[in-house]
Amino acid sequence: MGARGGSSSLLTIVVSVEVVKRPLVATALAVALGIGCVVVGPGVSGQARASLLRVQEGSTCGSWTVMSVGLLGSLSGVATLSPSEAWAVGDQQPAGSEEYKPIAEHWNGTAWRVIPTAPLSSTDAVLGSVVELSATNVWAVGFFANSKTFRSLVEHWNGHNWSVVPSPNSGSGENILMGLAATSATDMWAVGTGQATPSSARRTLVEHWNGHDWLVVRSPNSGSGDNLLQGVSVNSRTDAWAVGDDRVSYGSTLALHWNGRTWAIVKTVNPGAGERFLFGVAARFKTQVLAVGSDLIAGDHTRALAERWNGSAWVQTPAPSPDADLDELHAVTATSSTNAWAVGYRRPTPSALFRTLVEHWNGSRWSLAASPNPSSREDDLSGVAAIPGTGKFVAVGYAGGRTLVESYCPKATP
Repeated sequence: MGARGGSSSLLTIVVSVEVVKRPLVATALAVALGIGCVVVGPGVSGQARASLLRVQEGSTCGSWTVMSVGLLGSLSGVATLSPSEAWAVGDQQPAGSEEYKPIAEHWNGTAWRVIPTAPLSSTDAVLGSVVELSATNVWAVGFFANSKTFRSLVEHWNGHNWSVVPSPNSGSGENILMGLAATSATDMWAVGTGQATPSSARRTLVEHWNGHDWLVVRSPNSGSGDNLLQGVSVNSRTDAWAVGDDRVSYGSTLALHWNGRTWAIVKTVNPGAGERFLFGVAARFKTQVLAVGSDLIAGDHTRALAERWNGSAWVQTPAPSPDADLDELHAVTATSSTNAWAVGYRRPTPSALFRTLVEHWNGSRWSLAASPNPSSREDDLSGVAAIPGTGKFVAVGYAGGRTLVESYCPKATP
């Protein structure tokens, strides 16, 4: 299984959980909004300080462009509400420290600003996924470390500050939330993995917000070994998908479906004989759901994996894998049945640097798209979202150990 090189994610420490493919520590806006490419200076000190900005003129639509390279850290998830309202979350490791801290960055239409997250007594914590329902109702999930293990973490933004919202755990062992999706302020799903005891197998963890409380909802598992959920997407109150993998048969893709009453396992495609993972899912339509990840081929080499639910079965949709060593897709988003983007990383040889990987779905096939790599070190994309009503997209990750935002806007039609 490939490992994310140069990662600042706390998930690289959770080796036994093996969720580093979709860095849980994770937008298209400046260029997408037609104001050029925004670059955040490296000398950011203090979470409350506004990002330093430099606008590059002359950017054109039709390609992915670097929007910002910010403070030390990594962005894992991004959510967009409008061209002037977005959030990205992840983690950072302060210079000279062995601790990991959650970070949140906010876009106000002009600048990305680092906003202090909720105070925590824990020495280590990360945020991996975020949902924005309104400018005063934003949610993020992840995990924090106590003296014994990892516990679920949920934070809420009310328009003024972030606060911790109590979230349940499925037992006394590790409990980690990795994916988050919502249909409304009273219907939200978070997924991850949890242990009944520190020595027991990790099992799927599904939690639901009903507008008042987060509650654990019963979810199935494949076999008796470790099961992990890494991504979730909701189409309606009676139609949601969560994806991940199980450890039973050397790492197999796993998909769960919610029908409004129960979660059930739905058979997926498991190409090859190596480890197979699904990291992200986009369930915009009931009869077309896209899931992305990776599968292991010869040796330790991975290739991009994409699957599609056609309303009755999961089928593999070949995704370009341009490199001989590692190609992996971490996240996917769709605005229509013919327009979706998936992001991740690629590496041509074991001695080469990790580079960003971006692919586009046109309704019938995936195609490789050029994407920038602003650092001379490792670059990676971990989250992607569409800006509602604009045809524009935003992706987040890290560049040389700093937070990275890239943006895309379509070419203007004649």
